[in-house]
Amino acid sequence: MSPSLEFGLSLLTAHMIGDYVLQTHRMAVEKSRFSVLLLHASIQALAAYVLAGRWEAWLLPVTVGVSHAAIDRMKLAVPRGGALTLLLDQCAHFAVIGALMTGLSAAQRHSFWTLQVSPEVWRAWVLVTGAVVCVRMAGVFIGYWVQPYLREIEQARGAAAVTPMSRGLSNGGRTIGQWERAMIFLLVGVGQPAGIGFLIAAKSIFRFGELKDRENRMEAEYITIGTLMSFGWATLAAYVTWWLARR
Repeated sequence: MSPSLEFGLSLLTAHMIGDYVLQTHRMAVEKSRFSVLLLHASIQALAAYVLAGRWEAWLLPVTVGVSHAAIDRMKLAVPRGGALTLLLDQCAHFAVIGALMTGLSAAQRHSFWTLQVSPEVWRAWVLVTGAVVCVRMAGVFIGYWVQPYLREIEQARGAAAVTPMSRGLSNGGRTIGQWERAMIFLLVGVGQPAGIGFLIAAKSIFRFGELKDRENRMEAEYITIGTLMSFGWATLAAYVTWWLARR
């Protein structure tokens, strides 16, 4: 892999880790506070510097930190930001990565990790990035996509009838989704995609109590839509990731 592509891939991996693994829910909701925004931008800068492995390139973490804070601050200015706002936010971060690939001289040299650890380290970056996209990033986007259906249920039943307690654990659905997508990623990686069918069957059995009751038809359809989105995203992300990693 060329030094420029390796450099860009390491920055992409660092961005995914910083935004979807190291950024807690509390950080995400309190980012309007300058201290929280600064902490998040600093984490992004440090992750980029470490994974890029160009120790002499001090301009890199400064550029990543400042640009990330500025982009996130602009996103906060958008009222009721949804999936489109998040997509534009991510595209802006990717544009910064592209600019660094072409404009920073460090992009023309191989990293410490490639020279001292393994020339195949880029495969690790591909797998890490793909896993984050499959497991964590998917949950954020799917959460936005299913919101209209949840609001429709709340309007039809009344907010009191669809409280978090009646819908189960507050983060139960999110955690289940992450685990099922992680298992899909691993099943595709070890060449056992047939196991995905077992996951679908198992989830259907566990949800049978909600799906069989006609009074819960709206909730059943909401669960089904979210499940199809989750499995579809995970399957596509897993196949693309493992295909790239094995090239």
